[in-house]
Amino acid sequence: MARPKADMKKHISVALVALLIFSLGVTLGIIIDYERYSWLKSEKMQQDVNFQSLQLQYLYLTTIEFQGNGTCSVLLASLEDSIADLGYTLDLVTRYEKDSKANTEEFTLIKRNYIIDNIKYWLFADQVKEKCQKDMVIILYFFSEKGCNICPDQGVVLTYYKKIFQDRLLVFPIDTDLSKEEPLIRMMMRQYNITAYPTVIVGDDKYEGVVPMREMGRIICESFDSNQPECIDILRI
Repeated sequence: MARPKADMKKHISVALVALLIFSLGVTLGIIIDYERYSWLKSEKMQQDVNFQSLQLQYLYLTTIEFQGNGTCSVLLASLEDSIADLGYTLDLVTRYEKDSKANTEEFTLIKRNYIIDNIKYWLFADQVKEKCQKDMVIILYFFSEKGCNICPDQGVVLTYYKKIFQDRLLVFPIDTDLSKEEPLIRMMMRQYNITAYPTVIVGDDKYEGVVPMREMGRIICESFDSNQPECIDILRI
């Protein structure tokens, strides 16, 4: 009659081990989320400082006697570096949000902050383009991760041309999935009448749906004020 008791103890031991493993997994997930959250907050502070520095540099340009391309080149380089850092961190926020088992509200808030920063850089880039008379193309890219399975295709096309034109092409992605939480996104969607995804805004022109590689190259090249050497091959395709 000792066998049933032995089996019961075995089942209890297995259950306790399973519970312990589950608890460790949950605890580890919480710790990882906390570390990611702390790192992202630190990065956000760095982005805030970078943007304040850019604003001060621009104010410097507008208040002192303009000293030509030398001063502008420093400002444009800082702007490009800040935008690149922002894009990299925003990608990490999206990835962490998908992997997170908890703190989804915190990650959404951080992502919202980065989207706001992205829009600030877009507005600032337009001012710098005019002040420094920089021949560059600025693109707004409206997309949805939840309701648009073709949006990544447009992202690939834009990334391709970003690598070609580098600092002469600035792409600002706007995740419309956050429009419910962020009024500024809703305002921009109304301004540009965004009703389909993806939508690309180049200058005053709007393009709905995935713009193919060849067509996007033509649009970008025709948006420059002067001839770009890369456009010779692009327009020849």
